[in-house]
Amino acid sequence: MSIWTRIKSLFNKPETDKAPSHFEAYRRELNKKNLSSFEDLEKLVAPLIRQATKMEVLPPSRPPEDSQRISHFGGQPYFESGEEWPKSKEGKHMDFIFQVFNDGTNNLPANIKLVQLFYDWEEGPWDTEDDGWLVKLYENLDTDKMIKIDKPAELEVSKYCAIAFKTVPSLPDWEGIDRYSNEASKLSCILNEEEPWDSYRQAVEKRIGEQDYQSQIGGYPNWVQGESTPDKKDGAPMELLFQIDSEDNAGIMWGDVGLVYAFYDPASKQVEFTLQCH
Repeated sequence: MSIWTRIKSLFNKPETDKAPSHFEAYRRELNKKNLSSFEDLEKLVAPLIRQATKMEVLPPSRPPEDSQRISHFGGQPYFESGEEWPKSKEGKHMDFIFQVFNDGTNNLPANIKLVQLFYDWEEGPWDTEDDGWLVKLYENLDTDKMIKIDKPAELEVSKYCAIAFKTVPSLPDWEGIDRYSNEASKLSCILNEEEPWDSYRQAVEKRIGEQDYQSQIGGYPNWVQGESTPDKKDGAPMELLFQIDSEDNAGIMWGDVGLVYAFYDPASKQVEFTLQCH
C-alpha cells in the first residue's frame, strides 16, 4: 500500500474507529454515578458553600478616639509596646491598608484575634516572594500595652474608613471549581459543551445568587486572571484569609482595578499573597 493510500485510509475511517471525546468519557463516568442533570449539578454545588464576610468600606470620616481598637481602613493601626511601624526588607516604611478584629462572627480563623495588611505602593509587590507586603497576625491581644505610633512622615495621609460587615454565602468561581469538585466541573462540561462555565454559573446563582468582586474575609476567592490558590503541604488548597478589592472610598487601586488575596494555613501558620488585575 502506498503512503498516500495509507493517509487516505486514515481520513476515511468510520466514525466508530475514532477515539471518544473527553466529553463522552465524562458522560460515561458520570452516568455510572447517576449524575446527568442540572439538578444534579446543584446538588454537587450545595455542600461546597462557605460563609464569607463581605466588607463594605464606608465613605471617609473623622476617626473616633479609640480607632486603634476598631476594624477599619486607613487611619491609625493597632500597635503594642515594643513594636515599630512595619518596614520592607529594604527598610522602607509600608503603608497601612486595613485591620479587622475577630469578633467571632467575621469568619477569621479562631486563633487570629486581629489581622492587618501593610503594603509598599512604590515597590508594588504582586506575589508572596516579592518584597513590600505584610499580613500581620495577632494571636493574642494585650490592650493594656496598646501604644500609638505616628505614621512615618514619608507616607501619605490615608483616609479613615469604617467597615460594615455582612455575612454572605460563597462558592468557588469557574476557574477553581475543579479543585473542590471534579464531578461538578465535568457535569458542567457535558451540560453545555460550548460554554461549560455558563452551566456552573447558573447553578451558583440558583444556590447563592450572583457572585461579584468584593472585599471579604473567608469564603472562596473571586479570581480576576485565573485560578491561583496556593497549596498546603498536603496538596489541598489553602483557605482564603481575605481578598481586598480596589476601594474608591479608601483610595485603594490595585494595578488596573484589581484585587489582592491572602491565604492562610492554620497548621503551618503559612501566609501566601498575590495580586491580580484586569
